[in-house]
Amino acid sequence: MRRERALTLAGASLLAMSTPALARQQTEPAATGEANAALSLTNEIIVQARRRDESLQDVPLVVNAVTADTIDKLNIRSFTDIGSVVPGLQLTPNANGIGTSSSIRGVNHDVNVSAENGTIQYYRNDAPVPSSFVFQTMYDVGQIEVLRGPQGTLRGRSTPSGSITATTRLPDLVEPGGYVSGTFGSGSAANINGALNIPVIGDVLGVRVAGLHKFDRLNRVSSINSDVKPRSETNAIRATVRFEPTQWLRFGFLYEGMENDALRFDQVRSVAAFNPDYTPSAGAPDYGDIGIGDYLSVQSRPSTVSQKFRFYNWNAEADILGQRLVYVGSRTAQHYRSFGVRDLANFFPDLAIGQEADTRGTTSSHEVRLQNVDRIVGLFDYVVGYFQYAVPSRTILNESSITQLRLAGPGIPIAPPSVTDTPIYLPKGMPKEESFFGNVTLHLGDATELSGGLRRIHFTDFRDGLFIGCTPQLYEAGSCTRQNGTQSDVKENTTIYSASIKHRFTPGLMVYAATGSSWRPPVVAIGNFTHADYTPNEVAHVALPPESSKSYEIGVKSDWFDHKLTFNLTAYHQKYKNYPYRSGGAGIAYININSAGAPTIGNFNFVSAVPVKVNGVEAELAFTPTSQFSVGATVNYARSTIGNALLACTDALNNQTGAVGSDGLPDSVTPTLAQMQQAYGAERVAVCPGGGQSATFQPQWTGVLRAEYNQPVGHDMDAYVRGLLSWRGKSKTDPNNRFDDVGAYGLFNLYGGLRAADGGWEVTVYAKNLFDTNKLLTQDDLAQFTAVTDVYLAPPTFSVTGIGSTVYNSRYTGVTVTAPREFGVTFRVAFGSR
Repeated sequence: MRRERALTLAGASLLAMSTPALARQQTEPAATGEANAALSLTNEIIVQARRRDESLQDVPLVVNAVTADTIDKLNIRSFTDIGSVVPGLQLTPNANGIGTSSSIRGVNHDVNVSAENGTIQYYRNDAPVPSSFVFQTMYDVGQIEVLRGPQGTLRGRSTPSGSITATTRLPDLVEPGGYVSGTFGSGSAANINGALNIPVIGDVLGVRVAGLHKFDRLNRVSSINSDVKPRSETNAIRATVRFEPTQWLRFGFLYEGMENDALRFDQVRSVAAFNPDYTPSAGAPDYGDIGIGDYLSVQSRPSTVSQKFRFYNWNAEADILGQRLVYVGSRTAQHYRSFGVRDLANFFPDLAIGQEADTRGTTSSHEVRLQNVDRIVGLFDYVVGYFQYAVPSRTILNESSITQLRLAGPGIPIAPPSVTDTPIYLPKGMPKEESFFGNVTLHLGDATELSGGLRRIHFTDFRDGLFIGCTPQLYEAGSCTRQNGTQSDVKENTTIYSASIKHRFTPGLMVYAATGSSWRPPVVAIGNFTHADYTPNEVAHVALPPESSKSYEIGVKSDWFDHKLTFNLTAYHQKYKNYPYRSGGAGIAYININSAGAPTIGNFNFVSAVPVKVNGVEAELAFTPTSQFSVGATVNYARSTIGNALLACTDALNNQTGAVGSDGLPDSVTPTLAQMQQAYGAERVAVCPGGGQSATFQPQWTGVLRAEYNQPVGHDMDAYVRGLLSWRGKSKTDPNNRFDDVGAYGLFNLYGGLRAADGGWEVTVYAKNLFDTNKLLTQDDLAQFTAVTDVYLAPPTFSVTGIGSTVYNSRYTGVTVTAPREFGVTFRVAFGSR
């Protein structure tokens, strides 16, 4: 009977904690020779970081392997929870539903800035996929691998700080089986998922069907002014076919459909709680003091998000004459619809003003690669291939605002305020990437290895730009005007590289050094919907050139005392050119020209191309003295610094004197429209020197401490208790916001339960954030405000005599905080091949 590749059921991530694990049986020789044979298989985690099965401790780069067992043990129900076991990794879905924000190794990625050309690339079964797709679901997963540092010479796309690969479970060709798991927790949380495995033709053809239903209350923020409760509901189904007609030929196909619908409220706190000098507008609604522990909003209606995905993934492998030919293809169809409330402070509760977005797109990829199975002349391993990737998409927006008719002269309102709609259109873009890649590894005996790789990239992207006051019909009729600075016609050719050397001094001690480069396409940031041509400063902080980086890394990986103790240490240095730094919080206050042609204050997260240096250290210590007890800790340090560069800012006042005029520093108070107009002249946004500040809003220090103890109960049961402490050091968050500094804190999760010795059933009770730690994560530097267009009419004809604007400043500002404590229970039953 053909040997099966069993799924890796390791304990915790070796970068979070080591526990006993089952290694994957391999259908190809280990690439590291006899030195690898000395490793104890009971502690071995197998990864595919270099496109072949290798022990994690043999790979000359930092890899966090979060296994299926870890996901089950720690009740990880969302992809964002991976950050709780992988220090230095921050994963956050964007509130508008379009993509995500993520941070690793000292830099951020926001899909609203660089689209899906992120600092981190996400893969599902070796195929690149949109980040928002993988963020929504977590079920029937075999393993997740987080690779740190520049990626791209071996897999998919070039990224500067890492890649994350989620591998789903394959059908078992021999034994039928399945499982059902249900989790029920505080805040109406429910997660029910399961799978059924059917070997249709023994050892040849198998099918696996898995599904998920998930419901929760998101951040559990409700509104004082609405009876609607926040909610998120996700339903997904996946079908996988595995066909292996011969020993040397293999095929696979996967379909997955997922839909998510959500209602959410933006959390607020009282500005007076941290800035007693602030004065809101006269008549600003007063809903009392609201603190960060209240989890409250003041919106009269929720923002909404709807997401639909259809993912197709297929692959084929053929082993011929000791070589392996592999093809992997994918197609992802995605549809996002959202409505984001704009009157967050509820000045006009009877009017629904906000931004409606409708985005459709497809992601397709094809990769063909050839690699060896048997080592070439006993010395070389190689991988060569071709890769193609395309992400066409289009977006239809509608931006609504408030118009107030006033009597010319006294300015008193003469009619109720009304809603004015502005259509906005982003025609279909055609970004496409093609590349050829190769990697060669030279083995000098059993202890030393040299490796190098190249990828030659050809990238094209034509986007006709941003059209304000435009619908698809008007665009097709040629009746729209393009916003200057937003068109792109990119044709870029570039080459990235990677190289590493490693030497194993003893079976348990390996030292390595690595270097690599990365490249990302140009950026056109969307969101400044001013009704006038962009000024030079606006163009410079919306349209950015390509980014490149170079990285250098040294590390040691070691096992001691018969692999009971693991110690790994890595240090790295990385330099970026033209890194797209996005301003934080609610954005930069600037002079916006509204739909009536009147200036008003707007806010937008402008982007600046900056040089960045990152220095970091990652360390892990794990101890497993017995099969019943294990403990481990990981510490991550990353310091990123922006070099000499000009950042978009609000700078209309002298911070020392309060007089109108730029002093080269972001204003400590928000200036009035008149002050900005006087200070900026023909410009509408200011720039400030930004050298020396951090390029990320995350803390420099993060860590994880984890322990587990299990004890047999009778002859057929085990009892266990697990603890997980995720720690984050102090952070300035946005350095230009004096009110959003965050102190160090830790979140402690506790798990306990019983399981059958054969894995047939398990019951777990848990408490997440056991001590109900309530910490500010982010806070806007501006109080929430609503801008109104004033139209002045003169009697007796009531003709328009002037256009103006009024900005209503509220008593509250937007915040995000740690999730409240959650108690819950998980039931799981399994049979056969699971």
